[in-house]
Amino acid sequence: MNSALVVAHPGHELRMSAWVRRARPRLSIIARGSRSGQSERRIEASRRLADVLGAVPTAPFGAAFDVDLYRWMMAGDAHPFLDLVDTLAAGFCAGAVTTVVTDGWQNYNPVHDLTHLMTRVAAAEAGQTLGRAVTCLDYPVVLGDLAAAPAGPAVEVLDLDPQQRADKQALVDRYPEIADDVASLSASAGPAAFTRESLHRPLPLADLIPTDRPPLYEAWGEDRVRAGVYAEALRWSHMVPIVTRLARRLEAAG
Repeated sequence: MNSALVVAHPGHELRMSAWVRRARPRLSIIARGSRSGQSERRIEASRRLADVLGAVPTAPFGAAFDVDLYRWMMAGDAHPFLDLVDTLAAGFCAGAVTTVVTDGWQNYNPVHDLTHLMTRVAAAEAGQTLGRAVTCLDYPVVLGDLAAAPAGPAVEVLDLDPQQRADKQALVDRYPEIADDVASLSASAGPAAFTRESLHRPLPLADLIPTDRPPLYEAWGEDRVRAGVYAEALRWSHMVPIVTRLARRLEAAG
C-alpha cells in the first residue's frame, strides 16, 4: 500500500507514530510550526523524526509559518490554499498513493480544519487523474471536550501494546521541539493520547462545519485579543470564503 500522511503542524505525526512506523508514508506538513516567529526548529525536528519513523518528507513540507497562514485566513484568501491542494495532488499522483491519512476536522484549530479539507480535495482530484479512487481517512488530533465536531466511523483502531507506548513516549522525550502538542493532549485527554490510534472515514463537510455554536478557536482568539496579543480574533466568517472554494473543488471532483 502506498500511503501518505498530511498534517497541519510539526509534531502531529507523533499522534500516529505506531501507524507511521508500519505504513512508512509520504509525509507532508503544511505549517513550519513556529507560532509567532520565523524559527525552523519545529519543522527540522519533524524532518529528523520522519527518518526515525521511516516516513518520507514530501512537498509541501513546511509550506508557511503560522503567521502567514493566519494572515491568509483573516483576509479570506483562498488562493494559497488552492495552490497547496495542487501540490498535494501532484505528490499523490507521483507516488501512486492509494491511501491518505490527515488531521480530523474538529473545529478546534483552523489550520487543522483546512488541512483536512485540502487533503480531501487533493485525494479526490488525484483519483481523477489516476483513474482510481484514492482513499482518504482522518484521525483525531485532539480528544474529548477539545473536539467540537464528530468523528466519522472508525475504519481501524490500533490499541498500542506496552512496547509501542514506550516507543511513543521515548519519541516525545527525544523531540521536545514538537512534543508540546502531544503533551498538552495527554494532560487534557488522559492516557488515551498514548494508548490508542484510530483511523476514521471522514463525514460529509456539512456535518462538520460549525452551525449551532462558534468553533473553539474563536474563544481562544478572543482571549488573545483581551490579553493584547492579537488585534482581532479569527472567526468562522473569515474561513467561509476559503472553505467555499475548497468545497466547490471537492464537489467537482466527486
